[in-house]
Amino acid sequence: MVVSAFFCCHKVPDTSQLSNNFVVITNRDKSANFGDYKTFFISDTVAYISNTPGDDSIIVGDPAHVLINAVKTNLISNNYLQQCRFCDPDLGVKVTAIKQLSGGVIYPPGWWWGYPGYPGPCYWNICYPGYYPYPIAYAYHVGDLIVEVYDLKNASANRELRVVWVADAGGVLTGMTQTDIDKTISAIDQAFDQSPYFKTN
Repeated sequence: MVVSAFFCCHKVPDTSQLSNNFVVITNRDKSANFGDYKTFFISDTVAYISNTPGDDSIIVGDPAHVLINAVKTNLISNNYLQQCRFCDPDLGVKVTAIKQLSGGVIYPPGWWWGYPGYPGPCYWNICYPGYYPYPIAYAYHVGDLIVEVYDLKNASANRELRVVWVADAGGVLTGMTQTDIDKTISAIDQAFDQSPYFKTN
């Protein structure tokens, strides 16, 4: 009896390439009907935060405008209309980049309230703290970009400022090079692409 054995050889994948592409996480309030919202407001600056006291800042100028425009373009393409801050928009949008975090620090989104130049508890003339109506906990890393969308339309009636949608693009903005900006724009587009419910009529 002759026994033949056949072996198939596969090239071992290069695991160093696994971290080259960003990961985009999105979450939402499943009780929210995104078709009920029609308008939004978004600041023209990006918060740049750290867990080092006094080290928070904001990103302004061209880098901020490019990132904010990427968010606005997606919202407008999903039939939302941009409004001014004091025009009673239905949604408030906040964009934040992680500048520095110590290893192992875990925060839910929304903990960065009240630093200079960016939305605090009364930023939208609604003085209720933001909260998440769904379980959420992330370990943030340097270069993460977070987009939070708040329900302003129902805040006065409920005396609550709910975060109805959040996106976390992992490690895309580790610097301000054109490559970093391009990766971040792609991540913003991906966040909306994987959220087909986030549109109105």
